[in-house]
Amino acid sequence: MLITPRVDNQKYALVTGASSGIGYALVKALSKKGYKVFACSPKSVSFLMKPLAEEYGAITFECDITNLEDIKHSAELIKTTTGGKLDILYNNAGISIGGPAIEIDEGQLDKLFQVNVIGHINMTKHLAPLVINAKGTIVFTSSIAGLIPLAWVSAYNATKAAINMYAKTLRAELQPLGVKVHSVITGGVDTAICDNNRATTLDSDYYNVDGIFESLNSSANMSRNRRTTEDPDVYAEGIVKKITNKDPGFNIYKGAKAYSVYLVSLLLPLFVIQHGIAFHFKQLKVWYNMRKALKAKESKKSK
Repeated sequence: MLITPRVDNQKYALVTGASSGIGYALVKALSKKGYKVFACSPKSVSFLMKPLAEEYGAITFECDITNLEDIKHSAELIKTTTGGKLDILYNNAGISIGGPAIEIDEGQLDKLFQVNVIGHINMTKHLAPLVINAKGTIVFTSSIAGLIPLAWVSAYNATKAAINMYAKTLRAELQPLGVKVHSVITGGVDTAICDNNRATTLDSDYYNVDGIFESLNSSANMSRNRRTTEDPDVYAEGIVKKITNKDPGFNIYKGAKAYSVYLVSLLLPLFVIQHGIAFHFKQLKVWYNMRKALKAKESKKSK
C-alpha cells in the first residue's frame, strides 16, 4: 500500500468491494475524474486491486467491512492521509446467495446481511465525520432487486431493499450538514455477483421437480446475459458523471433496464410482475410441476 501526502484541493474517494466488477470500474472512473481513490476489499481478493494502484494511483488496502476493527483502521488511514476529509464514500461491496427462500443456509444468510447491509451502515457511521468535513457525498449500490422479487434470490432482494431505505433516511439526516446521499438502483451489469448461485442439489423435496435446476441456473446467469446487462465501465462512468455534477436526486437509475423496472414496479400489479419474472426465469414449468406433485401426493394420502 502506497500512501501519498495530502495535497490542497485534492478530492478523495473511498470505494469498497473494489477488487472486481462495479467497484473496480468505479475506482477507474473516479481516478480519471481527478479523485485520489482509496480502494479496499477483503484480504482474500486484495491482490486483484494491484492494477488499480499501478495504473490509476489508487491507494489499495485490505478491509473486510464485516470486521469492525478493519472499518476503524480504514477511517484512521483516510483521516491521516487526507487531513480529515473524504469527498465521496461509495458503499459498494456486495455478495449474493441463491436458491429457494425456505432453504437458505443460516450462516450464509448472516454473512449476506453483514456484507450488504450492516457493513455499509458501520462504514457510514465511522467515516461520516470525514464526509461531513468535506461536505461530500455518500453513495450506496442498491438494485432493482430491492424493487421487484427477482427469482431465487429472496434474501439478496431483501438486503437491497433494506440498504435503499437506510440510505433514504440517512439522506434527510445528513442534508442539514451539507452531505448528499444517493442510492443507485442498479439494473443489469455484467459482473460475477451471481456466479456462485448455480445449484446442483436441493435441501428438501418441495422444489425437486422437473425444470428446477434450469430455472435456478437461469437466475444465476442473470448478471452474465449480454443482452440484458451493461458493461461495468460504462455503468461506472455514468454514475460518476452524475454524482460529481449537480445533485441528481436520491435514487439514480443505471444499468440495463433499471429505470424500466422501476416504472414496472410502480405501474403493474404484483401478480403481473410475478408472472413476468416467472416466465423470464423459467419458473412457470416448475410451478406447474410442483402443483402436480403436491396433488399426486395428497391423492395418494387420501386413498
